[in-house]
Amino acid sequence: MGVHAKIEQSAPNQPPTMGEGDVNTGILWDWFVKSENFLQHKGTPAADMVKTVAYGMTSIHAIRWLAANGPGLPSMDWDTYKDQMRALFLPTDWEYTAQMAVLRLKQGSRPFMDFALDAMGRNNLLAGTASFMNDDFFQDTIEAGMDPELAVKCHRENTNTFTDF
Repeated sequence: MGVHAKIEQSAPNQPPTMGEGDVNTGILWDWFVKSENFLQHKGTPAADMVKTVAYGMTSIHAIRWLAANGPGLPSMDWDTYKDQMRALFLPTDWEYTAQMAVLRLKQGSRPFMDFALDAMGRNNLLAGTASFMNDDFFQDTIEAGMDPELAVKCHRENTNTFTDF
């Protein structure tokens, strides 16, 4: 495995860039989130979203994809772009691998919020796919991965009835 691609963004009102390197699910999700934040900050119309950020990817794979798909960018919607980036950068089993990573998460010795935010971020990688965990399933996953003593305490205090993630 080589060096991971790095995403840079100087400010929310500036477009992000992704340099050369390996892209995994976390890096691609970070790209999508930073791009979406930038697009919302700028008030970019839905029809212009893809062409506004796509050229910020400078890896050879992205450049080749842009060369082949550049003329179609004005009509490409954001979800199609995300699907194509997943197909371009991620292995075919990325969805299964990402879901298993969420299901295997354990709190360990880290603070609960660090664990929960890590789990939410990983589940968000799956947004828009059949593997995305709904609130009920996600709550069960969080409870299963919690520190056992904390889980018992939450159960006793009835905090496990909160489902607003």
